[in-house]
Amino acid sequence: MGAVGECGAGRSVGGEDEQLALLRASTRRRAPRPPEGSAAVDPVAGVVLDVPLPHLDRVFDYAVPESAADAAVPGARVRVRFAGADVEGYVVERRATTEHTGTLLPLRRVVSAEPVLDPQVLALARAVARRWVGTTADVLRLAVPPRRAAVETEERLGPPLGPLPLPDPGPWSAYVGGAALVARTAAGGAPRAVWTALPGPPEQDWPAALAVLAAAALAGGRGALLVVPDHRDVARVDAALGEVLGAGRHVRLTADDGPTARDRAFLALRRGRVRV
Repeated sequence: MGAVGECGAGRSVGGEDEQLALLRASTRRRAPRPPEGSAAVDPVAGVVLDVPLPHLDRVFDYAVPESAADAAVPGARVRVRFAGADVEGYVVERRATTEHTGTLLPLRRVVSAEPVLDPQVLALARAVARRWVGTTADVLRLAVPPRRAAVETEERLGPPLGPLPLPDPGPWSAYVGGAALVARTAAGGAPRAVWTALPGPPEQDWPAALAVLAAAALAGGRGALLVVPDHRDVARVDAALGEVLGAGRHVRLTADDGPTARDRAFLALRRGRVRV
């Protein structure tokens, strides 16, 4: 054992190093393992729960049953047992090990194997929650529409739509550099512009100009996200996109559209069937 005195304070004597090594070895914990019947590969699922309590705003580990090994993909909706109740959540990762010292509970059910939550959206939801002192679950409830099983089936039948040809500058011809903005966007560039829209007839107004830029992004093999402040502007941009892009090449996402329409539009975007 250690001694303090003539040997010097804190100096090791009499085989102390060997004894400490034996003590550490005897108290070292074994790596916890998932229960029997878990998936052979990555049997641990990290789950974000759909609960509004701030102290539960973190990832919880659950065991992945072998029967759910293929369906419990990152981004999938699941149901788990938590605090004596069934709670829904999202798988955000699959791992081989866990730091939990007890026995992991298994996932109760994979609600859908559709990966509706990707890492970028999760990171953004966490950033928004931190910024506005909320919870990740509250943000995700707005970001990911409620599931409609029938919509998942019907959307699988729709093939992705191909790119559009280079659009005519249209309304942008009235602005210095407007045609170049459209051309560079269609060529895959990332131009930036400060734009003060001029009043004009519907075919020259700002919704039509935004629709042309969206068409240019599609022509370059990319997508576009158009954000407007209110329901009236949504209706105007929606109509302009239909005129410029053609039917079925864009979707609108608003709370007023109801859960079924929102889920249909969300899945069309999530699967890449439409990109505007």
